[in-house]
Amino acid sequence: MSNEQIGKVVVNSTTSPVNNIVSGEKLREVQSRVLRDLKDAIINSMGPMGSNTLILRGTSDADIVAEYSKDGNKIIKSIKYQYPIEMAIKSEIENATRRIEKEVGDGTSSVVVMASLIFDNLVENAKKDGTVELNPYDVIRIFKKTVGLVSDEIRAMGHECSLDDIYNIAYISTNGNVEVAKLIQGIYKDYGMGVFIDVSASTNENTYVKSYNGVTIEAGYSDPCMINSVDKGTCKIRSTKYPVHVYHFADPMDTPEQLAMFQQIIETNIIERRFGPKPTAEIPTVILVPQISRDAQAYMRRIVQMMHQYDESQYSQKPQLLVVTNYAGLDENYVDHISTLCGCTPIKKYIDEEIHKQDQEAGLAPDLSNVVTFFGTAEEVEADASITKFVNPKNMYETDENGKIIYNDDGPVYSKTYQNIVNFLEAQYKSLSSQGGNVGALGSLKRQLNAVKSNMVELFIGGISISDRDSLRDLVEDAVLNTRSAAQYGVGYGANTMGFYVISKMLESKKYDGGVDNMLEILLNAYREQIHSLYTSIFYDTDKVFDALYQEIIDHKGVPFNMYVDPKKEDPYDGKVLTSIESEPMILDTIAKIVTIMFTANQAVLQAPSLASHY
Repeated sequence: MSNEQIGKVVVNSTTSPVNNIVSGEKLREVQSRVLRDLKDAIINSMGPMGSNTLILRGTSDADIVAEYSKDGNKIIKSIKYQYPIEMAIKSEIENATRRIEKEVGDGTSSVVVMASLIFDNLVENAKKDGTVELNPYDVIRIFKKTVGLVSDEIRAMGHECSLDDIYNIAYISTNGNVEVAKLIQGIYKDYGMGVFIDVSASTNENTYVKSYNGVTIEAGYSDPCMINSVDKGTCKIRSTKYPVHVYHFADPMDTPEQLAMFQQIIETNIIERRFGPKPTAEIPTVILVPQISRDAQAYMRRIVQMMHQYDESQYSQKPQLLVVTNYAGLDENYVDHISTLCGCTPIKKYIDEEIHKQDQEAGLAPDLSNVVTFFGTAEEVEADASITKFVNPKNMYETDENGKIIYNDDGPVYSKTYQNIVNFLEAQYKSLSSQGGNVGALGSLKRQLNAVKSNMVELFIGGISISDRDSLRDLVEDAVLNTRSAAQYGVGYGANTMGFYVISKMLESKKYDGGVDNMLEILLNAYREQIHSLYTSIFYDTDKVFDALYQEIIDHKGVPFNMYVDPKKEDPYDGKVLTSIESEPMILDTIAKIVTIMFTANQAVLQAPSLASHY
């Protein structure tokens, strides 16, 4: 050993790390690699020329199941990684894209492809003069601002949805399935633009429609633990012994008194009946509350733990409990109308104790002894992550002395309560529209109208085999969600070309500062690559061809090239490639959420030092 080596510790490079920390530089490399992995997997399923992915489940001949799907979120969900950072990143992408899938039906592929390109560009552009890294939060702040500006421009290009638009949106979403597009268009024609279509699996090869009546709210379950339907991923509350009890907390739950009442309802209707000394049939319970404070989170964790005791094979045995929350941003009338139709007595928060006592004496305000009686009812309530539907709420129809719904030649007779709500909203909408009112206010009124006028239709998808049926059902679900969003918010062009057009024009205007301008360039490059990936299947992959395509899209003001027509016989820029106007803003918003959570991390702390050896 040389003199220089004396007193030094010689470390074997193959030994395990002494801690569980992974550096920011290594973390960035893993983040970029996982995003590229997911992007490369998703590209194969993009667009009408994309192909199915074969997804295998099971470990032996006896339980192996094959599924063929083009659904982006389903493909991502099925991808597995061996190491923890990769698994965590994949999980974040899966969770983020689940939201866009549930709200506009499609866009997962665009999110993943563009997020990968944008993340790599942000990492590259985050260094100033090649040495000093900019504050990640400044980068993200500018990125979010830019996304907001682009989204506003895109929304301004939307138009109101028509029956022809419904057909075209469904046709594109189902990769050119004429029969399904006509079926969905026919449902909207028969039931109106406020129709709520739910998609289920048929028990045979036949596809058919079942209709019933109800109302909806744009808010879903408070936690996925409440899911009790494996097939649909929803929480369905229904009982043959009791009607569904619906409770409405009119204000955010942030006082000890309200929390005590919230607990009393759950303990009395669910816990004591199921787990008490004398078990009996629980009361199916739905609780509407705008927001739940941190003080209530400890109790909510108990509820979540109780629900998680039941795995997928026991979903039908879960307690009949649904908490709908986090809708404080909605117009308060939105929920009030549904509460009125269910016959709820709102549970309010009081500042003046004297008024509180007066209302309690008049039976308008509850206390712990009677809060469980402050309920309305519905025949059934079903929620996913973003929508809750109420089937046959108590005050929707006229009833006879025996409580039976009264029918005439046109079907069930709507109650005066229901008609008054609809007439009030229609009059407000008409008045505000005639005065050239605020677009946001008009949109809110229109969504309230759709919520209370929604006919419910269940579309059962058939197939000759389970894989055949499920593959078609994935496409139909995308089409149904996309048309639903378009009917609510308006229609725009598909294929992500509106954003490309808008950003090109924004850059051309030269009216934005350097930070926004730089982000616009990054977004434009991502859009260009996204469009390139989509159209590579039908064009020769040459720069000249794609440069011409990009210019055509700009010249046609964001109208995409229609891959379903023969350009020698028809105009490929026919304006029939349509989607919800919310699709691209939601894609951009989802990308912003993904990039934000990843870009601001500058190191990783793993579960154990041994795991860090992989990095």
